[in-house]
Amino acid sequence: MYRNLHFKIILIFVVFTIVLMATVGSVLFVNIYNFYNSDFNDQMEQAFNENGELVSQLKNAFNESEYYTVQSELLKANQSTLGINRYRNYYVISLDGIIMASSDEYSAGNLEMTKNLITAFTGTTGTGKQFWTNYIDYAHYITNGEKASIIYIRDSQDYVRQFSEIIFQIIITAIFIGMLISIALSFFLSKAIADPIGDMTRSAEKITEGEYSEEIEVRSKDEIGTLGETFNYMRSVIKNTLDEVSGERQKFETLFLYLNDAVLAFDSEGKPMHVNKMATELFNIDDQMHDFSFSQMMKWLQINYKEVSAGYRENRNYVVRDVLYGEKAFDVTFAEFKYTQQEKEQVGIMCVIHDNTGRYELDKSRREFVADVSHELRTPLTSIKGAVETVLEYPQLDQESKDNFLKMAVSECDRMTRIVSDLLVLSRLDNNGTNWQIVEFAPSEMAKQVYDTMSMEAHKRNQHFTFSCADNIKNMIGDKEKLQQVLVNIVSNSVKYTPDGGSVSIDVKPDGEFVKFEVSDTGMGIPEEDQPRIFERFYRVEKARSSDRGGTGLGLAIAKEITEAHGGNISLESKVGEGTVIAIRLPYVAEMAK
Repeated sequence: MYRNLHFKIILIFVVFTIVLMATVGSVLFVNIYNFYNSDFNDQMEQAFNENGELVSQLKNAFNESEYYTVQSELLKANQSTLGINRYRNYYVISLDGIIMASSDEYSAGNLEMTKNLITAFTGTTGTGKQFWTNYIDYAHYITNGEKASIIYIRDSQDYVRQFSEIIFQIIITAIFIGMLISIALSFFLSKAIADPIGDMTRSAEKITEGEYSEEIEVRSKDEIGTLGETFNYMRSVIKNTLDEVSGERQKFETLFLYLNDAVLAFDSEGKPMHVNKMATELFNIDDQMHDFSFSQMMKWLQINYKEVSAGYRENRNYVVRDVLYGEKAFDVTFAEFKYTQQEKEQVGIMCVIHDNTGRYELDKSRREFVADVSHELRTPLTSIKGAVETVLEYPQLDQESKDNFLKMAVSECDRMTRIVSDLLVLSRLDNNGTNWQIVEFAPSEMAKQVYDTMSMEAHKRNQHFTFSCADNIKNMIGDKEKLQQVLVNIVSNSVKYTPDGGSVSIDVKPDGEFVKFEVSDTGMGIPEEDQPRIFERFYRVEKARSSDRGGTGLGLAIAKEITEAHGGNISLESKVGEGTVIAIRLPYVAEMAK
């Protein structure tokens, strides 16, 4: 109710009436008192004129022994001139402060010592006006040179107060009548103003709820009517505009939310404004959005903010490539964008995080592959060059030394041939260019051939080499030669890295729709941190030691590629100092044979 426009308009009129009448009354009261005071002073100044008859008579009264009685009679005789009545009295006061005569027989003994009276005691007439007091006075110093007295006139202002009370009652009555008139007028005025505004308010509330069909009724042709017509026009414009914006926003939100790239927008304070689905999944911020910020994201991505800031401020955008986060690599693009907040233009930061893990891993693999191939080929080439240069530089060498150097050169050439051959095998597997020789064969016979082939090497090392095969294994369909090469690579590694006197075993057994080949050894084992990468190309646990034993780091990679091409898988279990178990699971019918 108290916030209602009707109430406010009525209240304004009422307050205005009260303030107006109160102001008029205050001015009237002040003027009445000022007039009464001024009239009193003028009357006293005129009566007690130094050249006047009354002052002359008062001075001559000093010739009498009881001068104060004569002076009192003179004042009494001039009481009409002095305005002496029941509200105004005169006093004849000696210089000793004794009231010698008075027209006020009741309060003469309790006369207040006022400023004007004090001034008169100093020999000067006290004519000062007194404000905010219940009296006005005038003290005239009379002397004939030998004797002196003070004629004191004091007015209690009761008359003017009574008159003021009558005026006050008139003003109160006027205020009351004015309030009634104001309330009546303000009611009609407020209704004429508030009703159209109320209609607009209800229409605005419906607009906020999404209802745009209802127009407000225009009841007049004045400014309020014009406002109503403008409001109706605004409603139609807002409806059309919102329909267009809603359509564009839906398109944008769909595009924004389902982009394959993570997109984040931050305001000028680094707080997130928009975060799409990919970004929430990337940073896992669904439940902690209130803690997420631009600086937090930069910290997680380990990006130097100063570098980025300098970059995008110079070019309005900046790209940081190959940012590693988790197990992925990203290209992060930063760009400025402008937005309006609290009617001020602000500058925010838009971040687009593109997943380029595939390209990054490919580039990384290529770099590592080139480095590894260069290393593997450089080592035998260096050995061959050294051997040949030694033979050429020292022709006087005995035949046995020459033969040893040449044999070493041939051995290194064979090693290079194996590396190149393995690389060609991997290249064909990568490009689906392998010429598969699909045949039906017995897994047990293939494994037995590998066992027989590797037995001699195992016996040289005094290793306990065993073979076992289950009876209920069916024939397989696949590339027997390449699968045999897989098994040879695995078994040769076990023999190679198992110390003398250790054990190596080959076990063949069925595993549902698969055949499982297990190669176990009691060798040095593979550290846990190296196991996930053991099947990568050129990866070796101890490169120097592996090189001494003749490994290239391609055997296990080839084994994995051939196994998976057949639709199988290869796994490893190993513990340092205890040994390794590699299991190869192959389907009875290879993928390329289906």
